[in-house]
Amino acid sequence: MDKPELSQENLLSSLEQTIDQAAARHKVVLTTPAREYLLEMLERFAEDFGLYQETWLTPLTFQYQRINDEVNRAQRMQLQRQLGDHCLFLVGYFYDFVRQHGEGQVRYHAQLGSAAYQQIGRIPYRELGQKFDTIYLVIGDLHLPQIDEKKIITLYQKWLETGDSYYKSLLIGKGIMPKKISGKN
Repeated sequence: MDKPELSQENLLSSLEQTIDQAAARHKVVLTTPAREYLLEMLERFAEDFGLYQETWLTPLTFQYQRINDEVNRAQRMQLQRQLGDHCLFLVGYFYDFVRQHGEGQVRYHAQLGSAAYQQIGRIPYRELGQKFDTIYLVIGDLHLPQIDEKKIITLYQKWLETGDSYYKSLLIGKGIMPKKISGKN
């Protein structure tokens, strides 16, 4: 059976619905500019992921150094935005990839992305930087429709091993309140 093609309108509508529900679930209030920017960013990544290969293949430390070396203020702000977007999308959507290298990598990406947004100092970036730790959980909710029973078991095991709030958030999003088993950490 062929999968129905997702039109741009359907994609944006689906993203809006998911982000609004996730923001409410995580009790994060996004201003209209921050919500619109987040939706535009996710739509860009969904449509043009291949266009970001150069950025994705450049280590974050090199991206950060390029920002520091840039003397043109407008170009520096553009690079900061790209770094913030990169980190937010990585931690929000590709959490397992980042987490496999340790919890420190999650914190590193979150702090770097948050700082990049906040250094821009303008709306909506300042808000995205301040709320980064909750917004990446909101983005993580994009996974909820694809989480089946087998993935729930895997998430629960990961949560038991790590106590990680990201995994707990996804489990709660699927209607499961995780509890530690007695005798386990």
